[in-house]
Amino acid sequence: MNASIQTMVDRRAVVHAYRHLYRQGLKAIQYSTPGRYILLKSLRKSYRSSPSEEFDPAKIANTIRFLERATEVAGMEHKILKNLLLVRYWQQDHLAKEARVPRSLGLGPVEQHLRTSVFEHYNLTLDRLNESLGTCLR
Repeated sequence: MNASIQTMVDRRAVVHAYRHLYRQGLKAIQYSTPGRYILLKSLRKSYRSSPSEEFDPAKIANTIRFLERATEVAGMEHKILKNLLLVRYWQQDHLAKEARVPRSLGLGPVEQHLRTSVFEHYNLTLDRLNESLGTCLR
């Protein structure tokens, strides 16, 4: 019985963290139309793919503070959040499949390799930022 109460409390904490992150994220992006959908998709994906053992209230609190600072002033935090959402926008499946370079030039595999390489480096950079700030940006 004690274990079921603990899991319910943990689940409630995860739900509250999700709601706080979403609400503060919406404030930070000023409820902009494309940004709000990307924010929602990113939050859903990260909460659905991460196991509950990775839930860290300290990182959540740091991330909420980061989003609060992004809301207050259009400084470095705001620029990081804006670029994060912009990259996530272009990572969407239906946009990644769009051909920017004519396939007749034979650049299809090269373009795909470049996209993969760029996003790998981007994710590594984002991981290092999260480690240094103690946040959980994705």
